[in-house]
Amino acid sequence: MTAPAGGLAPGATATGWDAAVGRVVNPSDRRGGTLRLVSSADVDSLDPARTYYVWVWLLQRMLNRTLMAYPADPGPGGLTPVPDLAEGPGQVGDGGRTWTYRLRPGVRYDDGTEVTSADVRHAVQRVFAQDVLPGGPTYLVPLLDDPARPYPGPYRSTRPLRSVRTPDERTIVFHLNRPFPDFDHLMAQPCTAPVPRAADTGADYGSRPLFSGPYRVTAHRPGGLLVLERNAHWDPATDPVRPALPDRVEVTIGLDVDELDDRLLAGEFDINLEGRGLQHAAQHRVRADAVLRAHTDNPRTNFLHFVSIQPHVPPFGDVRVRRAVHYAADKILLQQARGGPVTGGDLTTALFPPRLPAHQDWDAYPTGPDLRGDLDAARAELAAAGLPDGFTAVIGTQRGKFRLVADALVRSVARVGIRLTVRELDVATYFSLGAGHPETVRRHRLGLIVTDWGADFPTEYGFLAPLVDGRQIKRNGGNWNIPELDDPFVNDLIDRTLHTSDPAERAGLWRAVERRVMEHAVLLPLVHDKTLHFRNPWVTNVYVHPAFGLYDVQAMGVGADAPGA
Repeated sequence: MTAPAGGLAPGATATGWDAAVGRVVNPSDRRGGTLRLVSSADVDSLDPARTYYVWVWLLQRMLNRTLMAYPADPGPGGLTPVPDLAEGPGQVGDGGRTWTYRLRPGVRYDDGTEVTSADVRHAVQRVFAQDVLPGGPTYLVPLLDDPARPYPGPYRSTRPLRSVRTPDERTIVFHLNRPFPDFDHLMAQPCTAPVPRAADTGADYGSRPLFSGPYRVTAHRPGGLLVLERNAHWDPATDPVRPALPDRVEVTIGLDVDELDDRLLAGEFDINLEGRGLQHAAQHRVRADAVLRAHTDNPRTNFLHFVSIQPHVPPFGDVRVRRAVHYAADKILLQQARGGPVTGGDLTTALFPPRLPAHQDWDAYPTGPDLRGDLDAARAELAAAGLPDGFTAVIGTQRGKFRLVADALVRSVARVGIRLTVRELDVATYFSLGAGHPETVRRHRLGLIVTDWGADFPTEYGFLAPLVDGRQIKRNGGNWNIPELDDPFVNDLIDRTLHTSDPAERAGLWRAVERRVMEHAVLLPLVHDKTLHFRNPWVTNVYVHPAFGLYDVQAMGVGADAPGA
């Protein structure tokens, strides 16, 4: 099921609790008004090559177009990318190594210039410049680079990336060095949004980018406010994905999480863009009020909430110490820290979410029949590691639910003599310069890190490879392989998944990857997230996008009764 031009995919509509999960609430094609969004954190970057926050990716859908895009579809169809800038999906040749796209004519930036295939090529070349533009996904680098002559990006070399060709202004051809069946998914990532070479200012591009989507940024006060207004050169006839209903979008930034919830429930904002969900105080209030409860959704987001255990920070270099943390974890207490089984998430001992074919129910480190921890097993591991009295260490986190999880783990492992000090890191840069920056992790000796992860695209590769593929470790920030796991056996298994067309065989290989990773005990899975979202009743076209696990703000509008109408 795909979206009609400029609108939502057809489907059932509903109202009430969980109505926006798999369906559309308040369907409408009404144009005009102001959509008022809010976030506790600022955008990580407005440069499409540097953003990695999922909610900023959703915002980027309003600002920039890509060759492919996930359709405005609340159901399973939303998981399959459809043509956006391109006229059709990638045409595949050479055994899956060549992908060719043809651009739609007449797509223009907000300065009136037309988008060309050379602009898409330049955007891809920018991904290689990690010394200048760290932070975003880098899947394209190992697929398109020549190991014998590595491409350094467009700022340190005048030679183009030879694996990407542009025979004319509307055709682009990618020559991969190995098959990659998920390539259409990569072409839906913000980092492939076109960037004209003449407008590229390198590391400063995020301060004044060009926009190819229906909106442009007209004001950004970091930590305070972001304003989007219409791109006068956007032509809805060329865009099969975006309805672009509001005239203006305002994002208020930097509020304390509890203040944010209070003002959202009071109607000052329409939607929480960041998508972290209501905090505990607001959750209790909403669930006790029938009217408020009718405007909430509690989706399984497919995010994994977990703790990363750092083998390069002593004493966690000993796998027995890492296993002790696993055994000592009180899973019930940790789930309660997230909000309990209704709004905190489904307990898990595995990595893959249930919707992926490779999901398996298994437990490498059982924590007792009550899930409160196997303290005897934990103490035995510590004794074997020569630490029978435990040790001291630091756990990194951020404010809000992350901090509550950190505190719960502190209590869990204290029972076996592991004494943790909590260090809160900045929310806005948590993944770019904090937990996702190896130098920061080492400088603060963060042996444990509370984090979460949602797939860059909805396949096994998109979910797990960034967390465990040693070739995806990023030294300059935005690193998601936080424990810096680089196991050749894991890397080889991942490569083998790309060379099989048999879905059952591919799923089996991914299960083997997961088992091997869990043997290293560097990832402590906690819950597959569920989040309690609140939508004010005047917002139209509200649904949780299945590919992102959050509200798809680019599809939204505001009703005539909205404060921002």
